[in-house]
Amino acid sequence: MAGIIEERREEAERLRGYFEVQLRFAQTIAARTSRPLAETLLEVTNLHRRFGLGRAAPGAPSEGWMRYAAGLARCASDAERLAWTVEVFAAAPAEPSGALRFGCFSYELQDEGRVVRIHFSNRDSGEDLGPLARAKVDRRISELREMFRHVREHHGQARTVRGGSWLYNLEAYRRLFPPDYAASVFEPERVRLDGTSSWGQLLDFRGAVKPAVARTLLDNIGQGDAAAPWRAFPLRALGAESPIASFHRLYGG
Repeated sequence: MAGIIEERREEAERLRGYFEVQLRFAQTIAARTSRPLAETLLEVTNLHRRFGLGRAAPGAPSEGWMRYAAGLARCASDAERLAWTVEVFAAAPAEPSGALRFGCFSYELQDEGRVVRIHFSNRDSGEDLGPLARAKVDRRISELREMFRHVREHHGQARTVRGGSWLYNLEAYRRLFPPDYAASVFEPERVRLDGTSSWGQLLDFRGAVKPAVARTLLDNIGQGDAAAPWRAFPLRALGAESPIASFHRLYGG
């Protein structure tokens, strides 16, 4: 137990810069729109999920978030707000996930099981290479093959595959998927900011903040449309969609 607590504290310190950017981003929007900071943080950052509270439900905020907001209100400076955020993260459980993982990939079912939504997270930073390095393409393809074999065996009703992430801007990510899926990328009208589909681009494969991306993001939100904060990100989160049959053909189904 002590080891888990210490690991969480170490992770909180590693993410200090990430939390700082999110706080500054939300503070800029709150100031420009005259909205409360805690309310803005709930909408435009992924702190709720980072605190192990899951996706925020419509209506009243969760008790855990209310405790965070109350502490935030007692802070008198940016440094105190950042320290409080790091403290809350360090004391929180890991973000819950009921999804089966296949290496860097996982999925969730939507639309009564007819849609498979792909998720990606960095779980392979070995060899001092990011998970999308060319040397690791076969590894990622193998994970996708295993995942879609599982989908075919357990969710025969699935007909469509969807995704949404800043990663679809990268050829290194698109090359892992069927050509029609990779070619289908589009920019959604709205993008939720409570996950990593946009925020993920701030971190390199070692988990450190990319200074140039952070500077561009904060410059953009200071000058751009505060009512459409997802447009401030250097790489917009893109959507993709194709029939699941394309995945089964590519991965040997």
